[in-house]
Amino acid sequence: MRQFFFIILCLFFSLIIAHAQKTTHFYLDSIAKAYELELCFSEDLVNLQKTIYITLDSLAVEDCIHKLSFESHLDIQLKGNNLIVTNPNEQTIRISGKLIDLHSGEPLPFSHIIQRDWGIGSITNSEGEFEVNIPSILSGFPLNFACMGYADTTLTIPEKDCKSLEITLRPKPYNLNEVLVLPNGNTAEDLVRMATKHIKRNYHRKTAQMEAFYRRTGFRDSTFTQLIEATLLIEDKGIDMPTTTTKIKLVEIRKSKDYLIPLSAKYKWAYKRMEKFIHGGHRNTFYRAYNNPVRAYKNEWWYKPLCDYETFKYELEGAMWLDSAKVYKVKFEYNQLFPDGTRASESKNFFSGGYIYIDAEDYGIHQLQYFDKAKERDDIPHQKEIRKLFNRNSIISFQKINHKYYLKYTKALVFPQAKMLIYENPDAEEKDRRIKSHQWAEQLLVITNIITDRKQRERIRLKEQLDKHENSFEQNYPYNPEFWENYSMIKQRPLPEKAIEDLQWEKSLELQFEENSTANVEN
Repeated sequence: MRQFFFIILCLFFSLIIAHAQKTTHFYLDSIAKAYELELCFSEDLVNLQKTIYITLDSLAVEDCIHKLSFESHLDIQLKGNNLIVTNPNEQTIRISGKLIDLHSGEPLPFSHIIQRDWGIGSITNSEGEFEVNIPSILSGFPLNFACMGYADTTLTIPEKDCKSLEITLRPKPYNLNEVLVLPNGNTAEDLVRMATKHIKRNYHRKTAQMEAFYRRTGFRDSTFTQLIEATLLIEDKGIDMPTTTTKIKLVEIRKSKDYLIPLSAKYKWAYKRMEKFIHGGHRNTFYRAYNNPVRAYKNEWWYKPLCDYETFKYELEGAMWLDSAKVYKVKFEYNQLFPDGTRASESKNFFSGGYIYIDAEDYGIHQLQYFDKAKERDDIPHQKEIRKLFNRNSIISFQKINHKYYLKYTKALVFPQAKMLIYENPDAEEKDRRIKSHQWAEQLLVITNIITDRKQRERIRLKEQLDKHENSFEQNYPYNPEFWENYSMIKQRPLPEKAIEDLQWEKSLELQFEENSTANVEN
């Protein structure tokens, strides 16, 4: 009898094991069918016939993929409607280069590079440069390059690494007569007035949460001297609410050592006193990066091209395409009336202005560009260095989701929180000083996800909310290396090799991140 029960018990456990042990392909195929996904893999590169023991009952699809990836030792990713399986040890093809305008040769920043079949891609940086790592299995597949206002172009993925490519995009042709129908036959200023009038209608009025990636890089001439990267959760109460109601939670952050030459105590004190005037209120760098002229169009400030029609002049430069949208391109220029009766636009020293891209149908603002440029003057010492120093520009871009506009990204050349000019002989009289180098910083904020459903929003508690005047340059925060190792934006937008070389001249970046944090986060 004992032997009989032993046999029955063995049969029972064998049935349980047989039920739970399946091939990797079985589980992947089950997930793909359940969620109507396309299973993508190469039999030459991955082994899906390995038998594994795993239970996936009652798990969300993301948790199923994570668990299956861990058990199978494979890289499994959900890209759109594709369930992509690759070998983590598989070789990749590195493609790098620069994306430029076919006619002008100007770089095309924040443009998209994507392999549409597998959903793998990247984005060009502020100088139009890109670097993308693609599984070698995709050799021979098309790689698509796209930018607002330009016709897409395609590159066939090579078999080996390909560096220093120069990819050109052709501006999209447009029918000027078709687009240029001004409201009531009025002027460029009327277009701007219409755009401002329609802000309440076009931009979200309900609370939205936005996940964002922030990167700030400091430079001394062309040498990288500082890196700050952060992920943020931004809660915006909507266009009807004051900008002071916006909340930001700092999710993760890492900071390198700051190799910028700092301001003297006197100039640092003076700059702090001017911050409110310069930045329109908030002193915290993350709040400043999110704040923009459309969101803050009701705020009192000295520089408001969307509302101050006495201080700015406008000129219609034509029409163009931004993605699939027809837009008017309006140039604006700062034109303040000075006490001596002259206008700012008549200055021989400086130009301040930019462009507003206005939707031809709903008058939504797709993009704002700001330029501050020192004009050429032969009679001013250090003219070349000064012109380079004060040629500032910024871009604020918006995206349309469910008929409402939301911030897409902001990019700007900003004050470095350090000395701007470094002199060889700083103690000499001003006219005799020789400029050795100049310092500057570049700031980027990219919205990676927008959450409008109230049920899906995460509550930002008071203790989690960043203070709007907190000095995040001097404040230290926890550092979580595991998060950054797996964060997708870092994989899509890796640092240039030169940045890593410059910043690691003294010690590794990993050590710098540790040293500039409160403590390493234990997971």
